[in-house]
Amino acid sequence: MQNHRAVACFLLRFAIGMNIFCHGFFRILSGVSTFATGMAKHMAPSPLPQFAMLPFTYSIPFIEVTLGALLLVGLGTRWALAALSLFMIMLTLGVTSQQDWAGAGAQLGYTYVFFFALFYVEYNDYSVDTLLRRKA
Repeated sequence: MQNHRAVACFLLRFAIGMNIFCHGFFRILSGVSTFATGMAKHMAPSPLPQFAMLPFTYSIPFIEVTLGALLLVGLGTRWALAALSLFMIMLTLGVTSQQDWAGAGAQLGYTYVFFFALFYVEYNDYSVDTLLRRKA
């Protein structure tokens, strides 16, 4: 195995993890309620079911913290990247329902990065996943 690919995989995984983790962490730190109610209010004109909006927006920071932390340490990397891709699809549904094409483009960028990291996950040598696999 070529070490530069393992280093590149680590750096990409860590950067994604830090980005996603900090999204959630600072939303929690500044008040989940503020974030969730603001986001639900912003999404109110959307044709999506309003009864589901507030519970979903409350869950966003916790999903981000959890999946971001998993990527930071490299635990369950494949599943975390797949879950983030599905999460991004759900967020894309929300922004496209409001015809926010710039937001959809940004989310597509995240999805591409998740795809790239998942595609090259075989080089995920510097991770808890690899440590656990070597012990088994």
